Amino acid sequence: MQKVLRESGIYTPSLREMESYDAVLVLGEDVTQTGARIALALRQAVKGKAREMAAAQRVADWQIAAIQNIGQHAKYPLFTTNVDKTRLDDVAAWNYSASVEEQARLGFAIAHAIDGKAPNALDLPASLNGKVDIIAQALSGARKPLIVTGSGAASDDIIQAAANIALALKQKGLETGITFVAAEANSMGVAMMGGSSINDALAQIESGEADTLIVMENDLYRHAPADRVDAALAKVENLIVVDHQRTAVMDKATMILSAASFAESDGTLVNQEGRAQRFFQVYEPSFYDKDPANKSYILESWRWLHSLQSVYTSRQLDWTLLDHVVSACAEEFPQLAGMVNAAPDASFRIRGMKIAREPHRYSGRTAMLADVNVHEKRQPKDNDTAFAYSMEGYSAPEADRQQIPFAWAPGWNSPQAWNKFQSEVGGSLRAGDPGIRLIEPQDNASLAYFDAVTRAPVKAENAWRVAPYYHLFGSDEMSQRSDVIQQRMPEAYVMLNPQDAASLSVSTGSLVAFSCSGADLKLPVRVSESLEQGLVGLPLGLPGISPVLAGERVENLREATV
Repeated sequence: MQKVLRESGIYTPSLREMESYDAVLVLGEDVTQTGARIALALRQAVKGKAREMAAAQRVADWQIAAIQNIGQHAKYPLFTTNVDKTRLDDVAAWNYSASVEEQARLGFAIAHAIDGKAPNALDLPASLNGKVDIIAQALSGARKPLIVTGSGAASDDIIQAAANIALALKQKGLETGITFVAAEANSMGVAMMGGSSINDALAQIESGEADTLIVMENDLYRHAPADRVDAALAKVENLIVVDHQRTAVMDKATMILSAASFAESDGTLVNQEGRAQRFFQVYEPSFYDKDPANKSYILESWRWLHSLQSVYTSRQLDWTLLDHVVSACAEEFPQLAGMVNAAPDASFRIRGMKIAREPHRYSGRTAMLADVNVHEKRQPKDNDTAFAYSMEGYSAPEADRQQIPFAWAPGWNSPQAWNKFQSEVGGSLRAGDPGIRLIEPQDNASLAYFDAVTRAPVKAENAWRVAPYYHLFGSDEMSQRSDVIQQRMPEAYVMLNPQDAASLSVSTGSLVAFSCSGADLKLPVRVSESLEQGLVGLPLGLPGISPVLAGERVENLREATV
């Protein structure tokens, strides 16, 4: 994905900019479950046709009733592909449910239909040829076509097919956009840093090249087959785990270091747009210790690792502030140099004041720790950022700033006060969007077409493969720990085609057992007519079902006894 963004010369729009595109193809990604805010932007984009028709009659955007009356049911074209139906299908001009391989082949065929120089996928079903032409014409006839895909399908072919379509549209001189939905919050940032993959790391342990492993804020069992992780960890002499959540890896650790969570630390993430975004600490965890005799020792992961390095190399600590780490990253990784400008440094002041984290109406602060001591503790100092752990500080809307912990303006209650910070009601912030783009399209783009998956895959009898399903409430590693999210999470299941279910003599609610990548699972059955035969749908990311199972072979699938 990073290669496409860097070398294709194709622009990646922000969420708001996505709403301005007039033809969209979503290839191999259920964005309603993996990128819900993108799904909302696509819905808004589809409605753009009605807004265009209304604008031609000089009707303002805010006249929503008039726009709906003029537009009736007119929509810009949206095409979606996935292993099953999605919640965008109701606004899609056409949706296609098939295996990941067939979706990729469809993508390559669309690219070839747009530009004959793009590689073609052979042996495409005759029923799809007409659809390929319709999609190619719709995208080619648009002013601003948008291609959306991601890593949810765990397929390079899907990503390459999407890139080929975008490149073909760019060759026609269209204002093309492409967006990738990454698996994790900072997947793009980690990819930009480079380094080895988890497979390479496990291989080094297996070969004896490494005897000590440091696992930082990651559950290895979500990113590699369980049996391989078990075998690798059994060979490690020293396993150091730095995390803020309890994981299965901790049970085998020789040392556990308590890391600060996203709410207890500051840092920088790179989103799917390639934008470096700074996040800021909400509170200082040690301030809320209610037992002075048992203090909590929670540090940011980088502080733990820098301390270990300093002790190991017998050197003094030289990273004492977040700004030191940001500068070091920018110097070490030229591609991340812009992250220095993602937010003001710790010395930033407005009229000599830090920015207040807490609103004036922060009621109850004096009573938070009254059960320990009636004398209110002094608020902690924040040396890492331009914010203060206090109500005292700058909070007015006059100064142009991107970092706004809360909205307040004289005479306005908080939700209504946002208009004082925006260039127009509902518009962008006066100071611009927070963060800074690290990846911009280059005029001297060098990316060539990717080779197509030319032939249809040969389907062997009983050669079951995992089809990826995702759930907005449940597939995310962090949010699934929340009680509120757990109330909306589905129970783990197996999705089967009705004919496959009949061949196994099972039906909805029946239990099936199987093995996949060293994991033995027993799950209830669901049935979907949209799922292709030979596929076994699994809700990836749910507890006990690792995302790494996508596309893997399922063995010994059978009805299970209770």
